Amino acid sequence: MHSLGNIIGNKDHHSSLMRGVSGAMAVEEASKLLISIFGSTARNTCQVMPIKNRILLIACLSSVLEDEIKKREKEIIDNINRKIGECVVEKIRFLA
Repeated sequence: MHSLGNIIGNKDHHSSLMRGVSGAMAVEEASKLLISIFGSTARNTCQVMPIKNRILLIACLSSVLEDEIKKREKEIIDNINRKIGECVVEKIRFLA
């Protein structure tokens, strides 16, 4: 019997399973990163949505925070991709 970690580790990085796992990890990292950068404001006003087509969706109730995230978009994307170890996010979009 193999462990789940070994099974996932042996999967091709382009399989739908691995894309889903990487996407979920990126959403988790994005949430943590926003909270570490913007503090409780991000925790209370932002919700990171699942990634689709390498686009990270963020629902944000604060237009001021949305502007700050836009200003730091490249930094946020680079940090997420570095933590995951591959290019999972290419762009951030906001839900109105």
